[in-house]
Amino acid sequence: MENASELLVYKASAGSGKTFTLAVEYIKLLITNPAAYRNILAVTFTNKATTEMKERILGQLFGIAIGDPSSEAYLKVVCDGLGMTPDKVRSQAHKALSLLIHDYSRFRVETIDSFFQSVMRNLARELELGANMNIALNNEEVLSDAVDAMIEQLDRRSPVLVWLLEFIRERIASDKRWNVSGEIKSFGRNIFDETYIERGERLREKLADPQTIPLYKKRLESMQAEAKDVMTSFAEQFFNVVTEAGLQPEDLIRGKNGIMSYFKKLRDGVWDNGIRNSTVEKCLQSPDNWASKTSPYRAQIVSLASTDLLPLLQQAEELRPQQNFTLNSCALSLRYLNQMRLLTHIDEEVRTQNRKENRFLLSDTNALLRRLMQEGDSSFIFEKIGTSLHHVMIDEFQDTSRMQWNNFKMLLLEGLSQGSSSLIVGDVKQSIYRWRGGDWSILNNLRGKMAGIYPIHDMKLTTNRRSESRIIRFNNEVFTAGSAWLNSLYRDDYGDDCTELLQAYSDVCQDSPKKEEKGYVHIEFLKGNEEMDYAEQTLESLASQVENLVAEGVRLQDITILVRKNKNIPLIADYFSAHLPYRIVSDEAFRLDASSCVCALIDCLRWLTDKSDTIALARLAGMYQKEILQSGLDWNTILLHGAEHFVPQEFIDRQDELRLMPLYELLDLLFGLFGLSSLNAQDAYLFAFFDAVLEYLQENSSDPTAFLAYWDEKLSAKTIPSGELDGIRIYSIHKSKGLEFHTVLIPFCDWSLENETHTQMIWCSPHDAPYDELDIVPVNYGAAMTQSTYAQDYKQERLQLWVDNLNLLYVAFTRAGKNLFIWAKDGARNSISTLLYNSLFQAASTLGTDFQDGQPFEYGTLCTSEEPKAKQTDTNRLTSSPESLPVAMQTFQNKIDFRQSNRSADFIRGEEEEDEQGRYIRQGRLLHHVFATIRTTDDVDPTLQAMQNEGLFDSLDDVARARTLIDRALSRMEAKEWFGGGWELFNECSIIYMEHGELQTRRPDRVMIRDGRVIVVDFKFGKHSEAYNEQVRGYMSLLRDMGYTDVEGYLWYVYKNELISVN
Repeated sequence: MENASELLVYKASAGSGKTFTLAVEYIKLLITNPAAYRNILAVTFTNKATTEMKERILGQLFGIAIGDPSSEAYLKVVCDGLGMTPDKVRSQAHKALSLLIHDYSRFRVETIDSFFQSVMRNLARELELGANMNIALNNEEVLSDAVDAMIEQLDRRSPVLVWLLEFIRERIASDKRWNVSGEIKSFGRNIFDETYIERGERLREKLADPQTIPLYKKRLESMQAEAKDVMTSFAEQFFNVVTEAGLQPEDLIRGKNGIMSYFKKLRDGVWDNGIRNSTVEKCLQSPDNWASKTSPYRAQIVSLASTDLLPLLQQAEELRPQQNFTLNSCALSLRYLNQMRLLTHIDEEVRTQNRKENRFLLSDTNALLRRLMQEGDSSFIFEKIGTSLHHVMIDEFQDTSRMQWNNFKMLLLEGLSQGSSSLIVGDVKQSIYRWRGGDWSILNNLRGKMAGIYPIHDMKLTTNRRSESRIIRFNNEVFTAGSAWLNSLYRDDYGDDCTELLQAYSDVCQDSPKKEEKGYVHIEFLKGNEEMDYAEQTLESLASQVENLVAEGVRLQDITILVRKNKNIPLIADYFSAHLPYRIVSDEAFRLDASSCVCALIDCLRWLTDKSDTIALARLAGMYQKEILQSGLDWNTILLHGAEHFVPQEFIDRQDELRLMPLYELLDLLFGLFGLSSLNAQDAYLFAFFDAVLEYLQENSSDPTAFLAYWDEKLSAKTIPSGELDGIRIYSIHKSKGLEFHTVLIPFCDWSLENETHTQMIWCSPHDAPYDELDIVPVNYGAAMTQSTYAQDYKQERLQLWVDNLNLLYVAFTRAGKNLFIWAKDGARNSISTLLYNSLFQAASTLGTDFQDGQPFEYGTLCTSEEPKAKQTDTNRLTSSPESLPVAMQTFQNKIDFRQSNRSADFIRGEEEEDEQGRYIRQGRLLHHVFATIRTTDDVDPTLQAMQNEGLFDSLDDVARARTLIDRALSRMEAKEWFGGGWELFNECSIIYMEHGELQTRRPDRVMIRDGRVIVVDFKFGKHSEAYNEQVRGYMSLLRDMGYTDVEGYLWYVYKNELISVN
């Protein structure tokens, strides 16, 4: 980023060092100006990526500064790029690191959501947002609550009720369920859709008129009925003419499958171009073709065709395309009309609920910023969100949405206008989040100049450091051939090349820095038979291959299975559990509801909130007997005698008390009551669960019934990190993005090239009257669109789907480092399997391997696992991996200790006279409080003044006496050092430890730490006692157990001013 006023765009293919490049560019700016971080905004799309980027920048800055060998690559690139000496770069790195650490809040590497949240807060006044507003990140929950509230508020006079009833009647007539709440909520998500937000403004204005939809619907239904009348009349005429001539339709050419089938389809409403087959073409050419040469009725049929049937067919074919266009356009436009007119009401209800809850949807920020820029001065908005931002770096740019880009563009242009440069990194081929708004075409078309002024410098990172050379070469050939094959389909259908697709994959070929030819690819195309269907064959072959890999020397933790659909994860996991002895590690296995401890706590809540829930109590009893007591009791015994006899008796006896407890305290008590700490491998689940409970309680009440609903709807599916467990890992392709694996296995590589569900809705712009009376219309994607007013929308969406699914394949294949195994479906039309099959024939010849139909494709030689390298000492503290320490969940039943809140001497002592011994003890307590509070000698006066203000001293004489004793004690040589401010202090801090299976605490008066030396001091105000020595020895032992080796202990008898060393 040396050149001023240019936008540098890095096209970074898989494994090409994207994070390295971003970190280097950031560090170069800091080396040039150590305070430059104040003017840089780096944006990523996930919290994980943000953390990784921050750690990378700080770690490599530190490594460069201290001369760490692991940072040499960064140092060399920075030196070469800036033309500086290594010593100069190290010096600048040291300055930059020091500034960053001491000004960390201005180190702006953040997620796009975090950035726009800060934008929103800076524009709160302009957006008319209230103070202390809540930020809502979950649109689904807000939408669900709004739809429920809208339905609850319906009355007989509400037009919404009329529309709902009409929608329900339509569904019942179509044999669909009448409960439409879920479908309305699903459709309601469109209020957050950027297409609806951007292009639907005029639509929303029209929908405000309650007559818009009824009039539109009436007109289209009339056109639809008219088209049906026209085309069915041709069919009726055909059958009437044939019957009146004493013939049967089957007597005509090819019988039921001939020309009769054409007119039958017209009668049934099937009018697409597919019905004009070769038989229809021949019948249009001549009456002679209407009957077979051997037909006994040939002469009669030919005569009838000449006078009646052929003219009828010609008229039908003349009108059919236009009538089919009308029928499809009307049917597609009418499909979602009832749901669409609810959108404005859902949108308004969401806004109403947000105002009531003083809540703001983070997803609204882009739309509001866009509106402000359209209505106001963009330079004013830039000033509000940060004039100090000169450099903008955007990571994973292919996932940026159109509205996000329009808002970011303002920042980029402002920085460029000030002579600064900005950076974008992305890869069109890895754009797989279009369902979240990502638009790969933005990056694909980003070239030339920004605003016609500032040059866009396009850079390509072409070296893949992740994969072996044969894996790289295979992917180069397959995706070159695959994109070419899709382009040929496009050319066949539309007559020209698909330039967007070819541009997206123009940089697919990568180089390998490795000289040795290594890597292995194995592909099988399976086809089900009577003995075993395709899915069973795939699972069997997958399991067999895993066994072979393990036998050949590939470790389990080096094997990863990737799937397109989440539903395949439990399918594979269940099959492996039944047939293989290997552990499967997947998100499904690490859901909170997979923990027996967490489920036991939930069952406790279920029974406490509903005593009639005997199933929950039975599950609880079974788990307690089997896993906690390991009694071996069977279910029959538990059910026969009553589950309440097989849970802890205290749980039954205290049930009324438990029902009144706050939620968190209740769960903590139940954890101890059932002895759940005795179970192994449950701590990670429990920590995550209790954290989630605390988070839930921040915004919700302690009502267990409401919490159970939250558990069932959302929390039960929460997953925990799997850690470094040994086993075969399973990921969805989406979750694998950004990761790399030794050996990748991809079963069920057979997903559709287009829509998977057949109910994919897209927003379209009608191009013909009267359909264009609505500016945008929700349409169900499908082939019917090709012969309708939505043909252009279909063409564009089809291309988007092709790229989406080809990108998924690219992301999956490029995760492999050493070995790649694929199972596809033989003969699956219009699928990724077909693309792969056709691509392999072309790739095989280039790769110098053979690919025969019906045989597996193989390329290269299997790479086995390498021996783990010995862990080396890392001199860079910021890049070294932290050591894992075992942490166990324990309950800590801390009984409440009520203390007197008013500490004044008169209130505590009462009216009775205090004897001499009592005054002596009280003075000792007060002095102990002073010594346990002060950190340095400067704290003495403020502490005494505060105690005097609280009424803890009877008189000024008492204060003076205390001051005299304190001054005498602090005059000691040791005290001057200890209270001089040069130590890290822990005054009356508890040490928690385990003793005899229970948590205990000890609290020394004062612990001081400096340069590895630890001093523990206990203040005493009575007589000498050996018990005090033992007490200090106990503190010293605990501190040594904590890892401190140089520990000293002292007893300080303050009245006598004696300091005794404890050994």
